This record gives sequence, C-alpha cells and structure tokens, in this order.
Amino acid sequence: MSKVTRREFLLASALGAAGLALTSSVTSAFAKTLFSHVRPDVPRQKKELKIAYLCQQLSAQSNQRVKAGFENWLKASGLPWDVTVTDAKGDPGQLSATIEDAVSRGVDAIIVTFGTLTAAQGALQAVAKAGIPMLSVDSGYYPPAICDIASNNYVMGSHMTSYLVQRLLGEGKTEANICTITANFHHGTRKRGKVRDAVLSENENIKVLADQVIQYEGFFETTLNTVNDWINRYGEDIDAIWCPWDEPAQAAAQALVSQGMTVKDAFVVGADGHPPAVEEMRNPDYPLVATPAQAFELWGALAGSFVDEIVGKGRPAKEVVPVPQVDFPAPFIVKGVNMPPEGKMPWETVDFYQLFFEQAMIKE
Repeated sequence: MSKVTRREFLLASALGAAGLALTSSVTSAFAKTLFSHVRPDVPRQKKELKIAYLCQQLSAQSNQRVKAGFENWLKASGLPWDVTVTDAKGDPGQLSATIEDAVSRGVDAIIVTFGTLTAAQGALQAVAKAGIPMLSVDSGYYPPAICDIASNNYVMGSHMTSYLVQRLLGEGKTEANICTITANFHHGTRKRGKVRDAVLSENENIKVLADQVIQYEGFFETTLNTVNDWINRYGEDIDAIWCPWDEPAQAAAQALVSQGMTVKDAFVVGADGHPPAVEEMRNPDYPLVATPAQAFELWGALAGSFVDEIVGKGRPAKEVVPVPQVDFPAPFIVKGVNMPPEGKMPWETVDFYQLFFEQAMIKE
C-alpha cells in the first residue's frame, strides 16, 4: 500500500488551510481581550522587549496555533517587541542549545513551546543564573520557569477513555475489543496514555487487541499502516481505536474508511480539537467521534500577556501567576452532540459533560 503523508492528507482534504484560516480570523478577536490578571492602571516600565520564542517542533499544528495566538495578541497590543522565533525541528538537544543562545544574547524573556525540558537542565540552570524570566507552554513545569501553560492532560485522558467505555456500553458491547496508539515522547500524550491504562484496568470487559508506540517523526504514516495491518488481522473484531491526539486519529479513521468501514463498524477517539479533525467529525459516517478541544491560541496570547505584566510592567511574578501550572479547560466534543457552531473555534463549544449539568439545573 502506498504511503500517504500527513501533509498530503491535509492538503487533499483542503482542511489544513481552512483550519489555519479559521484560527487566524477567530483568534484576532480574542487577542484584544483583557485577561483578568491584567492591570491597566500599572504603567509599563519597558515597552521594547527582546523576546526569544523557542519551539521544539514548529511544524506541529499545536505549535503553529500557539504561535498564531501569541502573534495575534502582540499585534493587537501594538507593543514594539523584537521577537526571535527559533525552531529546533524536533531535536531536544537543539532546543537546549537555543535556550543557552537566548541567555547569551541577554534577552528580556524566554518562551519555550512544547519542549522536552528534561533534556535541557543545564540550559535551565543558565536561565536561572542569568535571572531571565522564562515561561513554557505545554512542556511540563520545570524551574526556573514562572509557569507552564497547558490543559490538564490527566483530565483529558480520563474524558477520552471514559467516553470510549461509555460509548461501547451504549452500543450494547459489554464485551469489546479495542486497539490503542501510544505516544510517550511528549509529557501530555504520555499522561493521557497512563490515565487510559488506569481507566481500562477498571473495565476488564474491554480487551486491548494490540498497541503501537509511535514517535513524532512519521507518526501519520506509521499509524495509517499500523491500523491497516490491524484491520487485516482482526477485521470486524475491532470495536474502537484510542489515539493520543487528533492527527493519528485522522490516520486511523482514514485507514478504516479506506477499507470500507464507517463509524458504525468501529470508532476512533482523539485529542486536541484541531479544526481539520473537528470538521471531519461533521460527516456522520466518519469514524472519529470525540476529542477534547485545547485552546492553543489562548495559551499563546496568555504567554504574551504574562510577559508584558511581569517584564514590561515589572509586577511580581507570583502576583500575576499564582500557580506554576496553568491548566486551561479543554471542552470535550462528541460527534452529533456538541459540535462547535460554524465559524467558531472548537474550544468555544460547551463541554459534553457540562451539557448534562446544565440540563439538570432547575430553570425558573
């Protein structure tokens, strides 16, 4: 079977460009929103800042969306910051080197996105010694960072797997078979996988037929080929496929569709709420049925705002950011139930489980 790359898949579906366009148009409005921590009454001590914006894997949709949110916020704020963006292209060692370079350049602040900071301890010590304020985004919290901005991956993993269990029961499958894709290279996907295993351990009626561990490099092709192999091996015995984020979930869904299967035969759960994946979910036959939608654009805007308040205005870091781990809610989206309105970002929808709470409230 010929390989279909992630890029070819998105371009062929015309959803990659559409998702980025939606991101840009919607987040421009949010960029002008004042966060609750902002103090308009506090004057800026420094307006022109040198910012090192360091990405471990800028090609990832999540990284692009955070960067878009940061850039939209900066444009709306009108601040004349000198921002240097560096892409380590997936290499943790290179990311560590870019952090050390930022320290040597004497920047005013450092923002690290989706970094493997376990491999950057020496660089982090250099940041601490230089006293440069640093924030991270979805990298896990590691001192001396002021904070790490992300969603709660334990909660997301719970929602993904709990819904998988609930949907199987709802389909009358008291004895079910699933396959799983695991990604341990990032703290977030690793945590989701660990919670998945914990939930499944309490639901022994669900059997895991096979598991495939993937790396970021070539993840789409690996998932696509793996799921095709599973279908050839297990066929109709597969009831569901659990994926650590949306793009492998799209690969799994594509494999199912290519072999004539629909959501009625087997379903897929993913994570992130990327616009291309959510748009595919509007097709009633498409196998991807659920995803928690992360507010990546707001993370980028929040990181910029934190830097402005702490470095630009000189406010105490703990006054601006009282906790080191800033966890954003990630509304859980279910096909056919709480899909976001057209023209809205996926994270603007009402959480699936919040719907039940609202239905239970007595309205006068």
